[in-house]
Amino acid sequence: MLLRVLSSAAMAAIGVLAAGVEPAHADREKAFPREIRTVEQTRQSVERAIDFIEKDAAKWRTDKKCASCHHGLMTVWALSEAKARGYPVTTKTIADMTAWTKERIKDIDKPRDTRPGFSMVNTPALYLAVMAQAVPEQAAVSADELKQIASHLVQHQETDGSWAWSAAPAKNRPPPVFESDEVATVMAHLALAPHVPTDPKAKSDARESRERASIWLLKAGRSETTQSLGIRLFRDVRAGVPASDVQSRVEHLMSRQNNDGGWGQEADLPSDAYATGQALYFLSLAGVKPDRTELQRGVNFLVGSQKEDGSWPMKSRSHPGATPMTNPVPITYFGSAWATMGLVRVVPR
Repeated sequence: MLLRVLSSAAMAAIGVLAAGVEPAHADREKAFPREIRTVEQTRQSVERAIDFIEKDAAKWRTDKKCASCHHGLMTVWALSEAKARGYPVTTKTIADMTAWTKERIKDIDKPRDTRPGFSMVNTPALYLAVMAQAVPEQAAVSADELKQIASHLVQHQETDGSWAWSAAPAKNRPPPVFESDEVATVMAHLALAPHVPTDPKAKSDARESRERASIWLLKAGRSETTQSLGIRLFRDVRAGVPASDVQSRVEHLMSRQNNDGGWGQEADLPSDAYATGQALYFLSLAGVKPDRTELQRGVNFLVGSQKEDGSWPMKSRSHPGATPMTNPVPITYFGSAWATMGLVRVVPR
């Protein structure tokens, strides 16, 4: 299959790197691999990743039956983004995976169940609502379903203004997905934004909920994980934060790039597909051009570290004092989905 080339600007950037010209932050790039991947190689990498996502989700569905957070909502998000960026994903495939995933948000707007373990915010609801803003072309979640999700979020906000992933102690919620209630709260704050009336005097449960969340977030402080920085950046862009402030946050996230071109989940962790995919994805949503050196280096890291089956290698983590999960399947799928999304944003078909 013939592959269309990127813009001349993006190609020029790749040419500069290939020639060995030192880009910005040269002191951080001594370990940067000099084998530059071509646009064709990158698009082939994406197509392998899409194939992995579809097949692995189908296998999970057959073996496990349930529409989990990883082999469910991440499948819908990744395939919706890939399709929107021109990659060959059939509407039927997305529709089928969406119907399966939405089993997790059935009756989402019912009153909060106060039983221990049943009262927490619905993870697929959070992700699907954020996806709907990140991928305007998506057809997976309807306007009515997004209203139901908004109702769910309002009802499941904690009394202190936050949203909690789980009733379990934080150490039992494995990062990076469930790294903190801060991330859940930022996502919910973002998800409720479209449901706030434009009239500032109009009474709104969504507005009141977001105001309480803003107070909690100010008290909680901003963490420095790549995931938190990325999601906060996207929220700020959607909120119309002044361009100078957005640019400052963009530069801060890019300054976290490792010598190999990737990002780690935290500043002192090695690069992986999860964090690198998220960084590329949210930087692109913030308007960073694909020919920016940092983005091209991130692409190069992902293409170079992809496995033959289309996935990316990932390692399970835990909070201090907890034992990491031994099953690598969930984090591998999460990481591979984020890597795919980061690549398709920077290198569309």
